[in-house]
Amino acid sequence: MNHHRLIQHWVHSSFHIFDIRHFILLPGEALPSYPLPANAFLLLCRGQGTAMINGSTFTLARSCLLHGGKGLHLQIHSVEQMEYYLILYKSDPTSYLHTLPSSESAVDNTMTAPIGFVPEYPLLLQQHARDMYDAWLNGGDLSRFRTKSIFYLFMHEVLRQLDNPSMLTDKPDLVDQMIRYIEEHMLEAITLESIAQEFNYNVQYISKKFKTKTGRSPIDYLIHVRMEKAARLLLETDGTIQHIAQSVGYSDLFYFIKRFKKHTGLVPGQFRKQAAQSCLPDVPIKRLKSSIWRSSTLPYTKSRTINNEFRVKKGDSNVSKEFRTPLAAALLLCMMIMISACGAESPASPSTQRVQYEHAMGVTEITGIPSKIAAADYRILDTLYALGIKPYATTTYGGSTVLPYLEKEVQNESILPLGDKINLEAAVETEPDLIIARHIEQNVYEQLSKVAPVLVFRGDGDWREEILDIGSTIGKEAEAAAWLEQYDHKAADIKAKIAGHVAPNETFLFVRLQKDMQAASPNVHLAATLTKDLGLTYVAQLENQEESYTTLSLEVLPELNPDHLFMTVGKSTVSHDEDAEKLLAEMKQSAVWSSLKAVQQGNVHIMPQWVFGDYPNIKNKSLELVEAALVKPR
Repeated sequence: MNHHRLIQHWVHSSFHIFDIRHFILLPGEALPSYPLPANAFLLLCRGQGTAMINGSTFTLARSCLLHGGKGLHLQIHSVEQMEYYLILYKSDPTSYLHTLPSSESAVDNTMTAPIGFVPEYPLLLQQHARDMYDAWLNGGDLSRFRTKSIFYLFMHEVLRQLDNPSMLTDKPDLVDQMIRYIEEHMLEAITLESIAQEFNYNVQYISKKFKTKTGRSPIDYLIHVRMEKAARLLLETDGTIQHIAQSVGYSDLFYFIKRFKKHTGLVPGQFRKQAAQSCLPDVPIKRLKSSIWRSSTLPYTKSRTINNEFRVKKGDSNVSKEFRTPLAAALLLCMMIMISACGAESPASPSTQRVQYEHAMGVTEITGIPSKIAAADYRILDTLYALGIKPYATTTYGGSTVLPYLEKEVQNESILPLGDKINLEAAVETEPDLIIARHIEQNVYEQLSKVAPVLVFRGDGDWREEILDIGSTIGKEAEAAAWLEQYDHKAADIKAKIAGHVAPNETFLFVRLQKDMQAASPNVHLAATLTKDLGLTYVAQLENQEESYTTLSLEVLPELNPDHLFMTVGKSTVSHDEDAEKLLAEMKQSAVWSSLKAVQQGNVHIMPQWVFGDYPNIKNKSLELVEAALVKPR
């Protein structure tokens, strides 16, 4: 049977695995004649020897592959220690034979003539054989199914190589084999050492051979293959960044994002977004063509040639012409600065000093005074604005970077958004000098710390202490102290004004309406502004309330019966809260509501939702809201 007929037979057949065996023979050892109970592949992994099949002798060397049909007698003799797999299978070519003339069917039905050849890419076949053997040993229906699936991959590779007319005469190219091996095993933890071990060469030799032919090291090429696959997955699927990273061989999401940005100039999410808008910048993987080879495909043949003009000598991407002049100028400027500084020793400036800060999740070292600060919480954003800092990036609230209670002119219009919850990809994209956060999980803290120094504040302490602590980390201690002093002066002025409009015995209560009504402790949020900062009297029944908020029924309100009722409606400043609106409407229709002193005297003050927060600008604006509510024109 010729190779072409054999290929046709296999293509049109279905297969059943009979058995898979693994042998190791010592030098000079022989196996007696063995009648094959099914069709068989014999794949030599190492060593050399001879095989006799029905009187025909085959030399077993150079990772050769033999095939023989059921009933043939196989005898093996080792010259040196040999390792090989024997894969026994049955085929069912019935549907194919029905399409052939009877004379040809008779020939094809035998499938006994032995053939042998040296595969062009033996490592792939050996890997498939190992995987099949491991799955076969596991047993069970699922393992048997996996074995059969791998066998089809094995068969496909055999057919592909048999169908190559040059494979019997040309010596397999080492670099081509390495490229194919890398592409087939890209999900594994490939190293130069593991590649060298697979091909039985030393690291220096394979590195030199690979770079001479391709202009890249094997590991650089592995990264390139992974990045191109990641780019395709980003464009062709809606998989998460984490899933795509794992799909191309990276368990460390941070490393994947950094590597992808280094290759494309964009983090994965930005790449996907700009590609969807058809506005990708000029990056190496722009049209999903090879950023190394500059061709639409990578043919795995010995005829591959790489032009010198397409080779990347060092690094992960080329430097385009438009960046070369500024880069050269920057290097020249750096050298001038270094030269001018030679011979002069000066004490470390504030921009180079290293200071360690202890915070809620550990100790972080900060070099100098950071200029690109990312606020990983909108409350941190509030504090930074109070210190006169316009943060470089911030998490969003309902998708917005704008604090609704603060004048726009004091906010950073070009601030970079990090999403409602800070994520690793957004942090990598913005490349901040410092990240200040509140209430983040340990794994998030560890990942963000790979991007920039991270300080984490608990947020459950006194807001005055927090502004001082944050100020000390960014060189704004004096500003923090001055802000607090100015705040206290403002509170004292408003307190004096209120005294002319509110009797000393008048009582106050702050509640928030969401799905239910919740009464605030006098120690938090707007209630603390009323009592601690402005000296107003809170309802006596709640003076010692420990919880920040406690559920309050409408029927209990007459027992508290405040002279002034401050209230927020809803749980968000960016969305309508139907539950809260419905609750307020029902309360206003009740006789209990009408009986309250605050209602009867027109002293129900609806406040914006954002007042239940203890942060500098919220506290400052809350003073003004209370003043507007209580100081009436005479």
